[in-house]
Amino acid sequence: MPADGEQDLKKHGWEAREAGPEALREAMSLFPTGVTVVTTGHGEGTECMTANAVLSVSLDPLLFLVSVHKDARLNRRIREEGYYAVNLLAADQEGLSRLFASPERSSGPSALSSLGGGYGKTGAPLAEGSLAAIECELESAYPAGDHDLFLGRVVAVHMGDARKGPLVFHEGSYPTLVSTPQPGGSGAFVDSVRGFDARTSRVANRRRPR
Repeated sequence: MPADGEQDLKKHGWEAREAGPEALREAMSLFPTGVTVVTTGHGEGTECMTANAVLSVSLDPLLFLVSVHKDARLNRRIREEGYYAVNLLAADQEGLSRLFASPERSSGPSALSSLGGGYGKTGAPLAEGSLAAIECELESAYPAGDHDLFLGRVVAVHMGDARKGPLVFHEGSYPTLVSTPQPGGSGAFVDSVRGFDARTSRVANRRRPR
């Protein structure tokens, strides 16, 4: 960086940080994400993990990606089973997210009991009460530093109660998502995956379960 580069950054409101794990973690904590529980296995072999590094990659063909730490128990189980399900958690499922984010998270029958949603087409367990569940058969696995990227072919999509709001993770906590459309605004944002404007006002107008 030029000698006057840091001063120039400050002038524009930036605080320069040395590139490293803590700086990246802090920056990404400012980026709100949805929360999922990724599952695989059956019976005693059931394994689950909370994850927010998930991505809808392609609609043709239908491809979905999950990033899993190399040392995570789920990593080995996905490789062994060849499938996984991504459960999109609802706002009232913070407890499930915390349960499967813990290093001491349960597996096997205990995990199945916590999920409570039966099994999907692939045999992956599903989380009851989720907004949706996306089942994938493993296509490829790519090494990516201390993680592996599991690219799956979507073979089933299960819709839950879409009237519930999503569970959101931001700055280490689970804030409540509130829609406040501005007067005269369209409430639209560009959906890069589906290629059209999605109207956020539809979220606000959903009927809530009584």
